[in-house]
Amino acid sequence: MHNSDDRSPKDSQIEESHFEETNIDLDFRRTNRKNRDSRPDLKAARSTCKQYFLLCEALADYMTTADDGERVYPPERLVVDVMDGAAGATEEEVIGCLRYLKDERGLRPGTKHGPRRFGWFKSVVADYFQQKRNREIVYALPEVEWDLRNGPGISQQEFDSMTDAIEVDGF
Repeated sequence: MHNSDDRSPKDSQIEESHFEETNIDLDFRRTNRKNRDSRPDLKAARSTCKQYFLLCEALADYMTTADDGERVYPPERLVVDVMDGAAGATEEEVIGCLRYLKDERGLRPGTKHGPRRFGWFKSVVADYFQQKRNREIVYALPEVEWDLRNGPGISQQEFDSMTDAIEVDGF
């Protein structure tokens, strides 16, 4: 009696080689397709990220709760991504942002809007610094850009003269 589910090792090999032929990744050279490794002569050379030791410690502190048994550190690449999201801010400024988020905003691990994983920090820190830059741009515009800020209309000088005229002494 022959069961249709029973396959000989030879049939299995034929299916496997056919599967490999149909799933070829064209981005990798033929030598790399089998095991997805880089060139053998480059295995010793590892790429390394820029190190932000203070930020790495601050992120580990942020995610550590009283219930945790062991301290967990974020991956180096994530720390670099958090710094990149800060768009030019110093490491100390990013750590200050983390203190603000945790202490002032109450965004602690385990809370509704707080972090569950380290990936949370990439977007939240980037948003924090983007909003900060937007506020600084609005407040730093010189008087020359009054029309750009407030639309067409009277000039800054005309506005000031009108408000000076209606001010009452003593108030």
